[in-house]
Amino acid sequence: MALMPQGSQRAVPAPQSTVAQSDAARHEAARSIGTVRERVDKGRRVRALAEGEEAPSDHFQVEFLLEGATLLDPKARSGRIIVFLKALDSRATGAPADGPFFSDPQPIGSVRVDALAPGMTIKLSSQSVWWPEAAPRLLDGEYEVQAVFDPDTDGAGHRAAGNLISPVARIGFHRDSVDEVRLALTRRIDSPAPPDHRNVMEIEVESPLLSTAASRRVHHRASMVFPRQYGDLNARRRIWPTVYVIAPAGMRHELAKEIATQLASDALGAVRANAVYVVLDQEGPYGSHGFIDSQANGPRGTALVTEFIPYLEERFRLVREPQARVVQGHSTGGWAAVFLAVRCPAVFSAAFASAPQPLDFSKFELVDLYRDENLFFESTATETAARAAYREVLGPSHDLVPMVLEEELGMERAISPSGDSGGQWDAWAAMFSPIDASTNAPRRLCDPLTGVIDPQTVEAWSTWDLVRRIQRDPERLGALVASRVRILVGDRDSFYLERSALALRDTIDACARVAAEHGREFPGGPGYIEIVRGATHETILPLAQVRFGREIQEHFRRAKLHD
Repeated sequence: MALMPQGSQRAVPAPQSTVAQSDAARHEAARSIGTVRERVDKGRRVRALAEGEEAPSDHFQVEFLLEGATLLDPKARSGRIIVFLKALDSRATGAPADGPFFSDPQPIGSVRVDALAPGMTIKLSSQSVWWPEAAPRLLDGEYEVQAVFDPDTDGAGHRAAGNLISPVARIGFHRDSVDEVRLALTRRIDSPAPPDHRNVMEIEVESPLLSTAASRRVHHRASMVFPRQYGDLNARRRIWPTVYVIAPAGMRHELAKEIATQLASDALGAVRANAVYVVLDQEGPYGSHGFIDSQANGPRGTALVTEFIPYLEERFRLVREPQARVVQGHSTGGWAAVFLAVRCPAVFSAAFASAPQPLDFSKFELVDLYRDENLFFESTATETAARAAYREVLGPSHDLVPMVLEEELGMERAISPSGDSGGQWDAWAAMFSPIDASTNAPRRLCDPLTGVIDPQTVEAWSTWDLVRRIQRDPERLGALVASRVRILVGDRDSFYLERSALALRDTIDACARVAAEHGREFPGGPGYIEIVRGATHETILPLAQVRFGREIQEHFRRAKLHD
């Protein structure tokens, strides 16, 4: 077993009980830590139930009609029925099932279904899993409502292809009466259409490593985007460098189309290197898998570098040298890009990451995983406050915080209490956690109702803390980051990721100082960690694409791989 990270002074909470507490008991435990905020949505605050007050519970029924029999895969009959609501005056945009909405959290409820069949009606009650807990008894006003059936398949999240979905219904709720909601699953969610572009090719090939680990067939998937000259027999270059792009969840086809359009344009081509782009699919059953080897997702990183990349270089005209391979990503994809470059220096020669998810776990968004006892609440000598999860910029020094961590994890739990919601915290658990033998699922970082952090899980997660890795091996890993990794983060990042980026930069600077004090040379090079004034998690991306595009061109040019 790994030792606790050095410097940890956190009081150790009691070990997780093998007997699950009731939701009511766990909420009471949360109230002893800090105030639990009961709210239905930001746009319409509904008075919470007073102590001892009763209110009627609304009825939700989801039907799977007989005429929909052909929509259902006979092998995918078990799963969850999820109901999403969105107030008409909500700040959130899109259909209810496009949630959860970070800009304006909205109610979500779900119930387990073991064998969905045509003609069946599934009821959700106040005893089902809801966020907020009392949602069926608090709703008031006009809402849009939508239901999804998310079967137990490899698809990531409730919007995965093959899931069943209902039309959007508009419902008027009344606080003092029982409202009836009837929804019908009438459509199957289609797979996103691949780009209709002559220079884009979809690749899908089975992975022996991943299939063996999962005891089922698992595939590598990517969208290949070729430069205009790739098929030109008179082109000066016949063998091409490669940019491996880790696409955000659900964005692979859209990103491939964007890259193909830029490469085909004389005006826009300058923002992209003249190379082959491999837009990698990083979605697994738990969400983004980050291309790391984990118990839940299997040996994703090893399979990428030992199976998929050699397969692509055998099939296509790609230069088979590290200098000809770079990796690029944003958010979770940015984190994966950094780790692939650090862990596989013989495969990738450079990484380009925008707003990478936490690189220092003592600054995991706004949480210090090594010292804080509770994920949801931060305590001072005088007060306990809810910890922010997502912010929007209001002014030079003012933020709006529409979602706190308690709400983010509460919505993930409402979608899937078993931990495969496809949300960010469930995805992190699948990346970093061991499998919990009692649940056969990734071990949770914290109790999803109270926020109490599990120190044993933190031990496992700390393995992937880049700052701590560098502190243990500064001369090798510090030098790799300094010479090969480029990171751009906004100083107003929506998830506060600039904090961990600054910590990584300070760590690299410390490595350089120690080397100088001992008369050793610390490598320079083009690597950097830069904080961009005023940029958010979203607005940093177009800035990074332009800058990284030019820097990738220069990287390949120095290796004599770019014309």
